Amino acid sequence: MSTEEVKNKFLNDVDALAYFEHLRWGDKLKCAYCASEKISARQIDNRFHCSSCRRTFSVTAGTFLHGSKIPLRGWLHAFAAISNKSGKFSIRQLQRDINVSYTTAWQMYQDLKGLLPQSAEEKVASGDLFEYMCRKAISPEKKSPIEKKMEIEHSVAQAV
Repeated sequence: MSTEEVKNKFLNDVDALAYFEHLRWGDKLKCAYCASEKISARQIDNRFHCSSCRRTFSVTAGTFLHGSKIPLRGWLHAFAAISNKSGKFSIRQLQRDINVSYTTAWQMYQDLKGLLPQSAEEKVASGDLFEYMCRKAISPEKKSPIEKKMEIEHSVAQAV
């Protein structure tokens, strides 16, 4: 998908949110923390509430995009720009397109290089590079957000 197609298809962040929800869960919503299907949508802030563990979460919880302050449309634009690059990639152009600082655009580019297919098998299986990057970014990481938080708290406690 080109950057122009991203601008036309995702007119606002709600469209981008719906796209990522479909990629992550399809038709079956699951809690990002306990994998329960007892989920209700919160209309106020586009988050979900789990009746089992009583936590709220968004579609990005526990993923590559977790905690990012960049709007999802900005990430989609960056995915499109990187997946369609031929030759050199312009970080300045990315900076202008999604209205962030140069440092932020550079860091986004560095982070997104890790989402690109590494092996020949991945390159063949990826097909559409834009969708491949989106799926990889929104897929849950190996550790849950709770496990990550406990690891951070444990490392801070050891440092003290």
